[in-house]
This record gives sequence, C-alpha cells and structure tokens, in this order.
Amino acid sequence: MRREFFLGPHEATPGYLPGPLAPGRWEIVLGLHNILPQGCDYRLTIRLCAGKAPNPDPIVIPPWPVLRREAGWYRGDLHCHTHHSDGTGSLADLAAAARAQRLDFLAVTEHNTISHLPHLKDHGGPDLLLIPGEEITTEHGHANAWGIRRWHDFRCDSREQMAQVVQDVRAAGALISINHPKESGPPWEFGDEAQFDCLEAWQAPWFVFNDQSLALWDRLLREGHRLTAVGGSDMHQPPFAGPTGNLEVGQPCTWVYAPELSVEGVLEGIRAGHVFISENSSGPRVFLTAGAGDDGRYEAMTGDEVQIKAGATLNLRCRVEGAAGCRLRLCSTQEIKFVEIDEDDFCREWAIQIEGDSFFRAEVSHRPEPPHVAMRALSNPIYVMAK
Repeated sequence: MRREFFLGPHEATPGYLPGPLAPGRWEIVLGLHNILPQGCDYRLTIRLCAGKAPNPDPIVIPPWPVLRREAGWYRGDLHCHTHHSDGTGSLADLAAAARAQRLDFLAVTEHNTISHLPHLKDHGGPDLLLIPGEEITTEHGHANAWGIRRWHDFRCDSREQMAQVVQDVRAAGALISINHPKESGPPWEFGDEAQFDCLEAWQAPWFVFNDQSLALWDRLLREGHRLTAVGGSDMHQPPFAGPTGNLEVGQPCTWVYAPELSVEGVLEGIRAGHVFISENSSGPRVFLTAGAGDDGRYEAMTGDEVQIKAGATLNLRCRVEGAAGCRLRLCSTQEIKFVEIDEDDFCREWAIQIEGDSFFRAEVSHRPEPPHVAMRALSNPIYVMAK
C-alpha cells in the first residue's frame, strides 16, 4: 500500500506520470475498496513546492521491437506487476525473474497505469520481449489489455461503461482479457463475457479456484463463443502475503504460436487462438491438430476452424511432451475421452464421426478425477463446423 507519492515535470513516483502541473481543480481518488462497515478515518496532506519549473520532458513510448523473424512456439507470462502499481519489485527484478524461467515474452500489466511503458525498452532485449499492458482494475472485476499505447480508464460502474472500454481497446488494435473470473479473483461481475478476446482460465497455481474459471470458459465455448484461454501468474514479486505464498513468474506459462517474436506477432497468435497453457515454463506441452481429408495431413491447430460434412470423419492428433504418468482428457460437445499418458513423448490419434458443429480441446492432469484434478496443461479448441 502506497502512503505517499509525488508529481513533478521530470519525475514522479512509479505508477504516476511526470509532466506539467496544470492550474485548475485537481481530484485525488483513494482506492479504499476494503472498508469495514463502520467506515474509516483518513488524513490527506498536500505539499506544494513554489517556483517556476523547467519545461517537462515529453513522455515517449518507443517503437516495439521485433526480436525474431521466425514463426514458432514462444512461451511467456501475460499477467504481472512491479512497483509501478502494487508489486514490491522493479522492472529490472521482474525481467531478471522472467529470464531465469527462460521466457520469450512477458506482459507487464500494471493496475490502472501506464507509467511503466516508457521504461520497458530499458529492461527488455534480444532475449526477452516486454509487452505493454494495463490491468484495468474496477470494483466489479479486472481485465488485462495488451499491446496498448495509451491509458484506459478503470472508472467503470456499469456494463455500458465497460463495453466502451472494450471497444476502445480493440479499436486501437490491442487485446483485452477477463482476469481470474473466480472466487478470490476477484470475480467478474459485469457479464457480457463474449465481447472479450480472451479469458484468463488459469491464474496463479491451479488449486486457487481455477476450476471455476475453466468452467466459465467451457460454458462460453458450448454457447458458441470463441474466447482464447490464457494463463498468467499475476506475480507481484515476493514477498507476497497471500494464501498461495509467493507467486512465481511463468507459473502458469502461456505458449503462443506466433509468426514472429514481436508485440504484434504475439498478439496475432493469441487473437488466432494458437495458444496452450502449462503449469510452468518447463511444464508439459500439448499440441492438438486436426484434418478433414483422406491425405493424412493435420493442418488445423488450436484456434483454427475445420469445415467438414456432417457425418464425415475428423482426424485428430494430440501430442504431449513431458507428462508421463498423467492423464489426457479430450473434451468436446460430443464425447469426452480419457487416455493414460505412458511416456514423455506421447501421441494419440482419433478418427471421430462429426455429428454437428463442435469443438475439441485437450487437458493434461494428474490422475484424480474432476473436481479434484491437478491440471498440468490445457489447450485451446479446434473448432469444427459441419456443413
């Protein structure tokens, strides 16, 4: 909790933007979201330094780099914080933690501020892509915006106001995701989930009520909506006083098949649904592919759509790496299939007669049955449209 801050033409407390102090009426918003019924007392002290200040430095958000031109699977974390909001460490600390986990990309999603954006260039590099983000934190739920260049207002009290934020983020070419819609998340209370690009189906360790987020995402899929499931550690940097202990960067880890390692490339992969999630950066990897022809080719990957005649056969292949002794669960609107994974380089194929529009996605978990599953990896769906 921050007890003081300062603003100046050239510098400001992390989380605030330096710049000219314009004359007029100023307001201070106190984020007191956990007030006891009897209320609380507070004291606000403002100190002003007289004198003519020099011209402020302009806030410059540098161009986004391209780190690799090759298409491929890149691993990262889409949800984390520093002292620019309520984290306890710096951008340098966060970047060092990401490098230790061998992440390719990291989205820095500070609560309701973009003060970190001009500094990302100083802490990324050829080995780590830092994605500009903001966690739009309201009293009725949180949402991550990735690939932003400006601040987006968090002061939303109605579904209409949140819908406008979603529209503004998407109009700017960025992506927006519902965060941790579960008990202790805090949960998502605005509704209208289908208007979002993504849903954070896995935040922090799996046992922290992530089965609730997964159930919401699965319901939306069954209703015909196509939101990309993503994961995020929500790391605030140790020490973290919470029921889960220290949140660790890259736990869970979001893997994205991107045309290149750049902000635009990673966002393109997420937008396309070319994503799976694993428990950490070295956790199990799950690759789901499909084909509708007789040529034996599996050309569709997670996020893709396969068009097929009703009654025809869809060929599915699931390859799982690093999960011997676990269980593979193939989920769809038709039939759920379980397979024991008996080796670390595992592959299973199915020929499935398609009855109607459907989807297929994969989960890798320890063997106990739901609701006591310990998830290790999960994929986004392949969508099937019966003609």
